[in-house]
Amino acid sequence: MKNLSLRWSDLDPNFHLRHSSYYDLAAQERIEILHQYGITIGLLQETHIGPVLFKEQCEFRREIHLNSKVHIVTKLLRMRKDGSRWVIRHEFLSDENQLHATIQVEGSWIDTLRRKIARPVPEAILSGLERFPKTEDFEYL
Repeated sequence: MKNLSLRWSDLDPNFHLRHSSYYDLAAQERIEILHQYGITIGLLQETHIGPVLFKEQCEFRREIHLNSKVHIVTKLLRMRKDGSRWVIRHEFLSDENQLHATIQVEGSWIDTLRRKIARPVPEAILSGLERFPKTEDFEYL
């Protein structure tokens, strides 16, 4: 769980969180969690592997304003046993645990030199994904 610090530039003309800010905040949180579990930018550069998204979808429930106390919870929902494909869910929650939005992303790993899906996934990446927080209904694909 990460408490969000919202900026003026995150707002839209209606003075609530701009739709694209949700996606930016979720992407930053994913990278920070990957780093926390050993999947660092350095490792990705060294192995010439990077995350790639196939689908990104947001369901908006409640507005978030500049002074809102909101946190994001990010968990792995599904994954292939070899770590080559995965689904991550982000939930934007108030301090009272009211759901403001859910973002779900489906992705894989790309070989940044060959520009093709990376197979097999390096052990360090698979190990990090195995430690990534998981939803209660997590399942292997």
